[in-house]
Order: sequence, then structure tokens, then C-alpha cells
Amino acid sequence: MKLSFTEALSGKFRSRAPSAPLRPPRFMFIEVNKRCNLKCQHCDFWQRNDDDRDNYLSIAGRSALIAEFAELNPNGNVVICGGEPMLDLEDYFSLARSCRANGVRALSVINGTRIRSAAMAERMMLEGPHEISISLNSPYEAQHDETRGVRGAFKKAVNALRLLVDARRRLGINSTRIYVMGLVYGSNYQAIDDFYDLVLNDIGADKLKLNFLQPSFGQAGDEDPFFAAQGAVDPDALVAILKQCNEKYGLGFSPIWMGQVGMYFRSLNAATDRERGWSSTAATQEHICNSYDRNIMVNHYGVARLCFSVKFPGATLREPGDLSRFWLTSEKIRADMRKCNQFCGISHSVRRESSTLLGREKMLDHQASAPILSPSSDMTFAIASGMRALARFGRSPSS
Repeated sequence: MKLSFTEALSGKFRSRAPSAPLRPPRFMFIEVNKRCNLKCQHCDFWQRNDDDRDNYLSIAGRSALIAEFAELNPNGNVVICGGEPMLDLEDYFSLARSCRANGVRALSVINGTRIRSAAMAERMMLEGPHEISISLNSPYEAQHDETRGVRGAFKKAVNALRLLVDARRRLGINSTRIYVMGLVYGSNYQAIDDFYDLVLNDIGADKLKLNFLQPSFGQAGDEDPFFAAQGAVDPDALVAILKQCNEKYGLGFSPIWMGQVGMYFRSLNAATDRERGWSSTAATQEHICNSYDRNIMVNHYGVARLCFSVKFPGATLREPGDLSRFWLTSEKIRADMRKCNQFCGISHSVRRESSTLLGREKMLDHQASAPILSPSSDMTFAIASGMRALARFGRSPSS
């Protein structure tokens, strides 16, 4: 469902008093493309294409949104995503440069297949995101390649990580973080210790971020075979493994987060129609998402939402100030989202609780220090933000 701003500001979508103070968003997600060069069993994006690229929001338009987001939250983070965003290299680097020019941090999760040389790794350090995460589905080559659908994908991902680590050391750049985004599911959760050993000790990356099995991204059919088959995780055994790794590697895990991971898989095990994926009638036993309080997702067409799900309304961003207006006038959407217990709530990008105590501290710092916004005010703030963003974008180099 997509609304114009006239619709969003009227009728049932008119803003109303929030249940908690509204602060600026911490993250804005911007999509580069829809296609991918792998064939992951847990994602259907590889079945898509960018044939309607002419309808996408232009790179200049997306850069203008980054400038407006920087006005809304000067300490914010922009996540450059896809598809596989590095399949469109110049668009990818252009958006990263816009983030740097506007003083916000750029983050990105990639599959690593486009980082094949020392020169590309150095370009990532100098022009790319401040936080680079490469996806791995397993510490074992055969398992990763099987679930990623392309032989050799593991070697390419690990090689990319090694190239990035070497480039950072060679250039003496300390501000760029190099992470691995690890997917945890039925066939690999007992190998989490080996996962940490590979990432931290062998490769020398900064962190292994754990993302847990959810219904397949962009699910194309009525059934979700991977989600159905790989949801069989023993919650108690998983939490015990997390606790062991926490002690062994000094990870600083949050006990609240570990408890929610156990709850999530208990909910998954209780689902009787897991094979339906996103159409499942099951849900998590607890509400664990807060995407509506921290995220704006902007898709290829310039439609903004408070999460990736299209079940909640979005608004097309057309004019300066529209991004701020959407954030300020979406309390009815937030109220509906607070009732949502879909399985995506466990995702690293939307879950309320950080996996670490340090991450939780950062969240609390944001709540304590970020200004409280007034959704019931007139749109002076949004208009002023848009105009400042326009002037700022005009001063920023485009390349």
C-alpha cells in the first residue's frame, strides 16, 4: 500500500499523540537495485531484475535524501542495500560518497563477489561504506556454497574479507569496520563456535554479526522450503552455545537478547504452518521489533516505509522535506506496527534489543541525547530540513 502525502496526512493516517517520545531515526535504508548474482535458498531476489530501472529514484534524488536525513539526524547511519548493491558499482560508490560528504555513516551488507583485487579493496576503504559486512552462511565451504546456490561463493567471500583486512592495514585506516553477517539456521547452529573462530581468529575481521533464520527475503511462491526445513533449532541448545561463545570470545552479549533468541525459536517450533513463510499464521510469543522507532526504508522508487514489509503504508518522497514529514506524521502506522509479531522481528536491522551490552548502551544514549520531535507541530521543521538539505546537497561533490 502506497499513500500520497495528502492521504498520509488525512483521515485514518493523520498523526496522533505518540505513546513514546519521537526521536530522529537512527537508520535510513536506501536500495540500489533488486537483482543478485547468487541463488540463495533463503532469498528470492536472484529471480528479480532491474528492467524497470527508468522508474527508479535517480542517484541524485537518493543523494538529496541522504542530505535531508543528515539534517534530521547528523549522527545517523545510511544502509546501502539491494539485491546485491555492488552489481551497480558507480551507483554504490556515489551513495557512499554522499554519506561521507554529509557527515553520516554509511553501512552495507554485500556478498563479496565484486571485491576481487587489492585495488578494489583499497577503493572500498577510501570511498566505500564506513561499515562493510560480508554475508556468510557457514564456516564451512560446502555448506555455504550449497545454501548460496553458486559453487565458489565461499572462497570469493572469504577472499574479499582478507583483501579488505589487508587493505585497511596497508592504508592505516582505522575508521572502517569489517564485519561478517552470519546466518544461523537448523543445519549450522551447532557450528557457531567454528564460525567465530574463522571470522575473528583466522580472517581477522572485527565482528561476526548473527542473523537468524526468517522467512525467505522476497518470497516468490506460496511455500518457503528453506524456512520450513531449517527452522528446527533447539532453543535451549542454541542459547547454551551463545553463552559458551560469549565467554570464550569475550563478546559482551546482552542477556535480554539471548533470551529473545530462545523465545524466537520456541515460537518457530510451535508454528504449524511454517512452510508458508511470510503467509504463516504463526507469530513470535513476544513483540521484539522497534523498526518504527528507528528506521526509514526507501525503496528503488522513492517510497518510504518504517520497515521492509509492504503490509504497512508507505509514502512517495517527491519534494524537499518529504522524508521528515513522513517520519513526523506516521504515528498511526507506528501504532499498528506495535501490534506486529511477524518472524522478521528477530532481524538485526529491526529488532529492539541489540545483541551486545555495548550496542544496548548506544541505543540508550540515542534515546537520552537525541532531540524529541513533535509530530503534532506544523511542518516548519520538515520544510526547513528539506531546504537546508537542498542547500547542503548543492554544496556537496557528486563524485
